[in-house]
Amino acid sequence: MLTILRKHATSWMLKGLLLLVAVTFISWGGYSFFRDKKYDYAAMVDGTAIHIRDYQETLQGVMNRYREAMGPAFNEKMIGELRIRENVIEELISRTLILQEGTRLGLKVSDGELRMAIESIPSFQVNGQFDSRLYERFLSLNRMNPEDFERMQRENLLYSKVANLIRLNGGKVSEEEILEGYLFENEKVNLHFVKIAPEAFRGQVSANEVEIKDYFQKHQEEFRIPAYLQVQYLAFRPSDVELKIQISPDEIKRYYDQRKESFKVPKQVRVREILITVDPQAPPERIEEKKKKAEEILGKAGKTKDFASLAKQYSESESAQKGGDLGWLQKGTINEFFEKPLFSLKAGELSDLVKGPGGFHIFKVEEVKEEKQKTFEEVKDQIHQTFKKEKAKAEASRKADDAFYSLFRSRDIEKFAREKDLPIKTTGFFKEGDDIPGIGKDPSFHSSAFSLKIGEISPVVNIPPNFYILKLLDKKESRVPPLEEVKEEVIRKVAGKKTEEKARQTAEEILNQIKAGKEMNKVISGKSYSIEETGFFSRAGGVIPKIGPTGEWMASLSSLTEKRPLPKEALKTKEGYFVVRLLSSEPADRSKFESVKKNLEKRLIYQKQEEFFRNWLQHLRSKAKVEINKDVL
Repeated sequence: MLTILRKHATSWMLKGLLLLVAVTFISWGGYSFFRDKKYDYAAMVDGTAIHIRDYQETLQGVMNRYREAMGPAFNEKMIGELRIRENVIEELISRTLILQEGTRLGLKVSDGELRMAIESIPSFQVNGQFDSRLYERFLSLNRMNPEDFERMQRENLLYSKVANLIRLNGGKVSEEEILEGYLFENEKVNLHFVKIAPEAFRGQVSANEVEIKDYFQKHQEEFRIPAYLQVQYLAFRPSDVELKIQISPDEIKRYYDQRKESFKVPKQVRVREILITVDPQAPPERIEEKKKKAEEILGKAGKTKDFASLAKQYSESESAQKGGDLGWLQKGTINEFFEKPLFSLKAGELSDLVKGPGGFHIFKVEEVKEEKQKTFEEVKDQIHQTFKKEKAKAEASRKADDAFYSLFRSRDIEKFAREKDLPIKTTGFFKEGDDIPGIGKDPSFHSSAFSLKIGEISPVVNIPPNFYILKLLDKKESRVPPLEEVKEEVIRKVAGKKTEEKARQTAEEILNQIKAGKEMNKVISGKSYSIEETGFFSRAGGVIPKIGPTGEWMASLSSLTEKRPLPKEALKTKEGYFVVRLLSSEPADRSKFESVKKNLEKRLIYQKQEEFFRNWLQHLRSKAKVEINKDVL
């Protein structure tokens, strides 16, 4: 592949490196080299091994994403509750099964397809052109060869081919299904409800010693104290080397010549608009009515020079009060619906009627600034600063890479710091998510630190704009504390369970009485509850007003009718328990069906395809001989 890339170095447009692949490459820079080779595989799938290294690296990538999304809330307990390790293994097994099926079906990825895929990768570009030096440096730094990169790309493409082929075979919906989906999604319902909050029972419960001990014994993991680490780290900062970077006039000029296109100022127009809004789901006659109104305004605009007054009078846009003034718009930065008509106009000209997603638009271009090429003199100072920062970043990165390779062998970070006259920092003990002085709460730093064993050196960690290398000095292992240390928290937990159970029982009692024929207001008469009304909402909207997300209760809501207005059980949310009763419903407006039919059909086809694909994959899994190495979990 490297040979092919060299041949096509001037013509390939590489537009997007897969994040997962990049993370995998980077993790190969050190993570797996420090692990004792205890296992040959994480799982075997019909004789094909899923190597422990692939499992570890995929798991680390998933963990990183959770840490970035959840911060300190993401801990060891959550890893277990979400079954992250098990899910990663299952995903890798599914991937292996799909690739095996692709081979069995005789599907292949040609060199041409591979080239087209790699053309979508931007990480090796300079000014939109492939640069083989960047590519070679990337592979060298990550100790990857072109054949491995090619193999991974081929596997990704084969996976997509198989998945798409299976999905296409399972994506048909009938006219009746589309209409049924429309009627269900657009029907609205109104509920009566009674809320029973656990907090209301707080003063009615207590916890005795037996209950406290029993709860602690059964739920020890809830009280686990997380692991704490202490690390040393070296920082390689571009700012430390920037003052030493020298940029010659020739380099600046060459930089300008190579990137001349990037110093062009695109064409700009100053625009006013009049907008007549249209609901995309409006019936055809309403859309036609709006169009005629917009055409009448367009006729008036052609007869007056005071477009701003017309905009104030007729426009339904937020810019109406400013006379429709949209300011300066730059080519390449606006909606595709509007770019061609706007940038084909001269100063003072009106557009024809333009139909956009929000309605009918009338534009007037007041001023035009043509595309301009900035001269070298205009941008040379800017280039000097930019180039200097780029070189400083590259130099800091190089120093960090060199340090890693040296420390990979010796692991003596203090000696290396002395020899290179580098400042070395030592943290206090911290847990995942803690703020580290000088670093902050960056998930990359935490993830790298928590992947190490005592004495190990991390790969280079890039926390823009700096680069870091870590060494784990000490670790306080996660532990379950003795009961006395967390007794107050246990008491609160026991009390919370009791109040929740009382709330559940009360809600079920109320619901059962209503099912027996009593009116809701009579059931709660004399109690500290009140009947509220949700107001009309769509069953498929995902949220019940005043109650919360429908979640697992979607099926219960779907089953409510005038004859069966009560669900089988009370709804449970984070706020408490809710006894609900269907009060009234509004059927969907059939006149709008045709306007949304195509989009609904696409969505239903997608849902069917995904369901078909999942069932197909489950069938593959049921037939396969799969052996999971339980030790890795």
